[in-house]
Amino acid sequence: MKVLIVIHDYLPIHLGGSELHAHQVAKQLIQIGHEVTVLHTERVITRSPGDWVEGEFEGVPTIEVSHPREYPKLRETWQETFYSEAFRSHLERIKPDVVHFHHLMHWGANCLKICAELGVRTVLTLHDFNLICANSVLLKDDRDLCDGGGVVGNCSNCINTDMLQLDEWNAETMEDAIAMAGPERRSFHQRALKFADVVVSPSQTLIDRFHAAGMLTDQRTELVIYGYPGERQASRVRDMSEPLRVGYVGGIYPSKGVHVLIDALAILAKDPEVPVSLEVHGHLDWFPDYVAPLRAAAQGAQVEFKGPFPPGRAADVLAGFDVLVVPSIWYENRPITISEAFLAAVVPVVTDLGGMAESVRDGVDSLVFPRGDSKALATVLKRMATEPGLYDSLSAGRPDLPDIPEVVETLLGFYTA
Repeated sequence: MKVLIVIHDYLPIHLGGSELHAHQVAKQLIQIGHEVTVLHTERVITRSPGDWVEGEFEGVPTIEVSHPREYPKLRETWQETFYSEAFRSHLERIKPDVVHFHHLMHWGANCLKICAELGVRTVLTLHDFNLICANSVLLKDDRDLCDGGGVVGNCSNCINTDMLQLDEWNAETMEDAIAMAGPERRSFHQRALKFADVVVSPSQTLIDRFHAAGMLTDQRTELVIYGYPGERQASRVRDMSEPLRVGYVGGIYPSKGVHVLIDALAILAKDPEVPVSLEVHGHLDWFPDYVAPLRAAAQGAQVEFKGPFPPGRAADVLAGFDVLVVPSIWYENRPITISEAFLAAVVPVVTDLGGMAESVRDGVDSLVFPRGDSKALATVLKRMATEPGLYDSLSAGRPDLPDIPEVVETLLGFYTA
């Protein structure tokens, strides 16, 4: 079978969960004899928009299309007229049996309709809320949670008005134009999603949110938990005489809640009876205005900002932790790092929200804390550091996880059914 995998960003530059999962699926498909190409975009200012180069990463053939990530008009941020047609040209040239979309950002949801027009089967894996939410994470400007617009879909408050032009909207005032933008974006995606043959989500949270927003109607939806490569390490028994080694792995920007974790470490630093250290792994130069206050808040606590690590090194990094904290303040989907922690026998501590809470069992294999509550997180970490037997019980209670071959076998059923 010839499979075209389409995603916005790709490894090795981008190390998010959607990129890692798409790559793992591609490698497994190739290993069992299928022909796979990954089509993705990248911001390359030295090439003209739409220019493309063929490449390879870890045995996976790739096509990288140059995208400036800049738009002349607001409507183009969701219509992506130029890049939808660029996708059509690659589709006609490659002639795949199935297209598996892992993200429609920078390509445009109209690519689903193009596949339908050309008679190509499509599978869409949802990794975030981008098709509902202009900022992808259902957070308001004040970092409070958003309900996703419900059936109304009036998400104009988060629309980037810098590109909004009155003549584009035939509006008399900017306020009128803004009021039109959110519902139109939602309606465009709602219509385009109807062309997906199968919509896959790793979490029920994401499916439920899309249904609540009226984005999924008659489409076939399937819950498929991510598969995970690597060996399952033996459960751990913690040496209570040693400091608790806490780790964070992921993006370092507000929705990821790293500030919540840093503030918790600052609280614990005032208690000499609770020896805790923290390593923060992730890009420190992408959001410098967010990182600077993190560094300031970490003064006096045992916090080390380690920066990013290369693809494939997650198991090595996790081996140096006792606990992995996932402190996101948005719903998340199903963070890959949680399951990577389970494989490494590291105990995850997560926000009691969305796909994070869905991925764990509080008191069985993990501990949870309320969204954005640094004091509660500090209390949880103190328990982990000082309560005899707690850590050992949680490490031993971790669940079984699907592996990549199992997940790909399920996906192949969607590709052909």
